Amino acid sequence: MGSFKFLLAALLLAGVLYGCNKDEVKNVPANAPTEQNATQQVNENATELTEFNFLEISLDVDYSPTESYEVEFENKKSGIEAKLKDDRNDERLQGDEAYTKLEPLFKQLTFDSTTPNDKVIEQVISVFHIADDFQSIEVEVEFSDGTEKEFKQIK
Repeated sequence: MGSFKFLLAALLLAGVLYGCNKDEVKNVPANAPTEQNATQQVNENATELTEFNFLEISLDVDYSPTESYEVEFENKKSGIEAKLKDDRNDERLQGDEAYTKLEPLFKQLTFDSTTPNDKVIEQVISVFHIADDFQSIEVEVEFSDGTEKEFKQIK
């Protein structure tokens, strides 16, 4: 009986660990920045720009208690992960599908760690086509230089 419990626990753990990698992007562009090369570029004062000026971005827009728009993107040494959840359009994407949809939007984001909160929120609303009837919007960013910032607007 003890070995059955162990086998069951091992199978459950394997399933959980397998599920954790669904968000991982497999078809990463060759020129996509990574945590390691972005840090190296900053340290070497390189003038070449990375594809995006951030390594991580999290966007959470609440329209109502049951409707939201959420974006998660991480570009770490272990790989790129991307997720998109859009309740209004009943869309849930992850991994390559999410990255394919989000990449052109990310390329339009030009703010950096010194950009004022209002300008960041305005740009995010414009780029992601956020409807005016949102209740709150929150953007958390880790920039390529290692700076982490949070930008918010509540109506």
